[in-house]
Amino acid sequence: MKRKAICFVLLVMFGVISVMSPIHALSAGGDLLADKVLINGVVYTVDQEDTMAEAIAIKDGKILAVGTTQEVKAYIGPHTEVMDLEGKMVLPGLMDSHIHPPGTALTELYDISLSATDSKEVILAKIQQYVDNNPDLNAYYGRGWSVGAFDGDETSRGPKKEHLDAISPDIPILLTSYDGHSTWVNSKALEMAGITKDTLNPEGGVIEKDPVTGEPWGTIKGYKSGLLPPQEYTHEMLVEGMKAFQDFMHSLGYTGFFNAGWDEEMFEVVKELEDKGELKMWARISGRLDIRSGEAVEEQIQRLLELRDTYNSDLYKVISGKIFIDGVVEGVTAKLLEPYEEEAGEGSEHYGLYYWGDMEALRETIIKVNSEGLSTHFHSIGDRATREALDALEYGLEQVPGEHRNVITHLQLVALEDIPRFKELGIVANVQPYWHMKEPGWWHEVDSLFLGERAEYEYPLGSFFNAGAVVASSSDYFVTEYPNALWAIETGVTRNLNNGEYYGVDDIEDMDDPTWLLNKEERASLKDMIRSFTINNAYSLFLDDKTGSIEVGKYADLVVLEEDLFSINPLDIDGVEILYTIFQGEIVYEAEVGPYEEEIVIVTEDLFNIEVIDMGGGTFWYTVSRNR
Repeated sequence: MKRKAICFVLLVMFGVISVMSPIHALSAGGDLLADKVLINGVVYTVDQEDTMAEAIAIKDGKILAVGTTQEVKAYIGPHTEVMDLEGKMVLPGLMDSHIHPPGTALTELYDISLSATDSKEVILAKIQQYVDNNPDLNAYYGRGWSVGAFDGDETSRGPKKEHLDAISPDIPILLTSYDGHSTWVNSKALEMAGITKDTLNPEGGVIEKDPVTGEPWGTIKGYKSGLLPPQEYTHEMLVEGMKAFQDFMHSLGYTGFFNAGWDEEMFEVVKELEDKGELKMWARISGRLDIRSGEAVEEQIQRLLELRDTYNSDLYKVISGKIFIDGVVEGVTAKLLEPYEEEAGEGSEHYGLYYWGDMEALRETIIKVNSEGLSTHFHSIGDRATREALDALEYGLEQVPGEHRNVITHLQLVALEDIPRFKELGIVANVQPYWHMKEPGWWHEVDSLFLGERAEYEYPLGSFFNAGAVVASSSDYFVTEYPNALWAIETGVTRNLNNGEYYGVDDIEDMDDPTWLLNKEERASLKDMIRSFTINNAYSLFLDDKTGSIEVGKYADLVVLEEDLFSINPLDIDGVEILYTIFQGEIVYEAEVGPYEEEIVIVTEDLFNIEVIDMGGGTFWYTVSRNR
C-alpha cells in the first residue's frame, strides 16, 4: 500500500522563527532546545486526564514538552531532529506484562516449530521434514502443537505417541504444546525417561495412559520437571535468541516487558546485553515459587531474594515471584468451582488440579515475598483457583499492609462476585485479550466442549474495568504466537475476530457478527484497552514513574502508528501499521517506507542553509546549518 512517508528532517522552519527569539533559542547553553521533536501528530498521552496533544519535544532521552505543534516548535534549534507526523498517531511505548522471552525465537532458530499450525497432517509433515533434514541429532525438540488440531480421544488426552513412533522409533522426540503445559513424546522418549504403565503421576501433573492397556498414551500434562530431559541451548544460542526477540518486539511497538519465568542462565544473557549497551527495553523479571518442584519453598524464596539482589539495575530488575496455582482448561488441570463436562474425558466429577493444597504455606509465601518488597504473580485459570488466590492474598494484605501490586494473570473463568475484590485488595488483573473471542479452531473444539455453557462467559474484561480494577494486558507469548498489541486492543473492544487471514477464516464486517463473538457485554473502551498496554502495565511493573504515559520528565518511550485509532472502524485496528518505535529517545525500529506520494516542500529563511541528501528509496535527510 502506498502512503505518504513521515518526513524526518533536521531543520528550523519558517513558523519557528515567529515564536522563538534568538536569545531564547541560545540561552542557558541550549538547555531548552530539544534533541528531537515530533510535530503535527495525534498524540494520546495516556495521562490522568486522557489529554490529547499534537507534538512532543525530547531531550536526553526524556520528554521535554508536550502540547500543540506551535507550542513545541519553541524547542526547535539548529541541531534539532524534527519528525513531521503528518497526522499519524503517537502512543506511549507499549509494554507486555506477561511474556516468556525469547518467545518462539529459539524454536524457530534451532528446533521443530509447529506454531500457527492447526492441521494434524501438516504438523506431522513438519516433524517428518525436520527429522529428515537433521538425521544426526540425538534428540528432537519442538514447540507449538495444539489439541485443536486433533480429534476424538486425542482432543482430551492429547496426541498419541504412535504418530511420532512412525517418524522416529529410535531417537526421542519431545514436543511442547503451544501453551507450554503439555508435552507430546514418542516411545523412545518415554523409555529413556523410565516412564511405564506403573509410573505414578508427578505432583501437579498427569501422565496420560491408554484406558484399555494402561500404557503411556504419549502426552504428559502439567508439571513434569525431572520426568523429561529439558532442551538445552548454548550461551551463544540464548544470546542470539534474545536479540531476535528484542528486534521482534520493537517491530510491534514494545519498549518494555515482564518475563513470567526464566531459567537462571537467561538472567546472565540479559545482563550481558545490558552491559554491552544492547538492551533497549525495560525488563522486569520474576523468579519461580513452585510447590511442585520438591524443593522447600523457603529455599526458593531465598534464591528469589538472591536473584533480586544480583540482577538489580535501572533497566533490568527482579520484582516478583511467579506462583502456579492451577493448570489449564485444555489439560483438564485448571481448578474449577463446578466440574468439567464429561466430554473433557475425566468423568463427571473432575474439578481440575489445585497445586497449593496447603493454604497455610501459600499464605506464608505471600507474606514473606511482600514483606521483602517483592510482588507475587499468580497463574490462575479456573474460578476456584482465582478464589483461593484472592483469599490468600487478602490474608497476606492483613499481615503486610501496603501497595504490593500483586498480580493474578490469565483469569479465564472468574466468579462475578470475586471481580470487585481485585480493586478492594489492590490486585492487578492481568489479561490476554487476544483470547477474548470464540477463537477459530479452538473455542468449539476445546473450551465449549470442556466447559459447556460457562465458555460463553469466560474471559471477563469489561467487568474488571467497570469494577475499577487495574487491568494490565499481555500476550503470554509464546502461547500467543503473534503478540501484536493492536490485535489484542481490537479484540478487547469488539470481543470478536481480529484477523481472519491469520486464523484461516473469512474476516467479519460487523463487530456484532455472531460467528466468533464472545459475550459482547464484556467489551472495553478503546481508551481503556490502550491504557492496559501502557500506563497500567507500567504501574504493574513499578515503572509508572518512568514510562507508560507521555508526560514531561518521563522517558521518551513512544510508538508511531500509521493511523489514528480513534478515527477508524474498530475492526480495522489490527491492520494499522507500526511505523516507528522509540526507546528513551532513540529510534529502535523503523518500518520500511515506500515512495512519497507527493513532493515535500520546505520553507526556510536565509538564516539557515539546507543540504538535501537523497538516501534512495524515497528517503531524504536534511542537514541544517546556521548562516553566520
